[in-house]
Amino acid sequence: MKLDDYINTLEQEGERFAAAAAERPLDTPVPTCPAWSIRDLMQHLGTVHRWATTVVAGAIPKPSAVPQDFAGSMPADVSLHDWYRDGHAALVATLRSTDPDTACFTFLADPPPPLTFWARRQAHETSMHRLDAELATTVTTPFETELAADGIDEILTGFAPRKYTPLHSDRPTTLQVAPVDADGVWTMTISADAPATVRAAQDADCTVRGHASDLLRALWNRADVAALTIDGDPAVLAMFRDSVKVQWS
Repeated sequence: MKLDDYINTLEQEGERFAAAAAERPLDTPVPTCPAWSIRDLMQHLGTVHRWATTVVAGAIPKPSAVPQDFAGSMPADVSLHDWYRDGHAALVATLRSTDPDTACFTFLADPPPPLTFWARRQAHETSMHRLDAELATTVTTPFETELAADGIDEILTGFAPRKYTPLHSDRPTTLQVAPVDADGVWTMTISADAPATVRAAQDADCTVRGHASDLLRALWNRADVAALTIDGDPAVLAMFRDSVKVQWS
């Protein structure tokens, strides 16, 4: 996917998120984000969008340089939906109008150029939370295949290999992820060091196959593994799912 693809995806998924969030009262629980409601989810995503807008528009060089008041005050419930939509629209507009060569900080392993990084990260952040909002309703829609495959690449080459990840194993082991409906195979080595991923098929202790959307949902703990085919030791995938996830509070 390219920069414009990410921005277009962010725009579409942000609108889908707003539509899903509007289907239920704000205090409706979100099953994939324990202890969170639709209200919490909207406040979170609206804040993240404003944070990303601030970083890109201000060419912020490091996280500590982001102004503490970047998000402004949290709105009352009656204004929350409009507040979310305003922040989403501002982020899309900022990404579309910013020089592609702009410099600002990024925070994952092996990132693309900064503007592409932020468009990509926000496209995936928004699409995953769109799913969270849908899971609080009655109808969910799969991720588009190309987006899901790119999301698999982001979590396996960007999120999981960060130096402070809790994903480690005293005995080195390997996890391979292979979508059946998209190009790309990823093999991750999990050891006492930071996980290392190559974009290639290799011998693996556990190989997981399935549709890209189902794989991405499982890797991010938004679904169980029932839709996947697991060859080898399923404990390797379980270790990944237990370690690479957001801790909600």
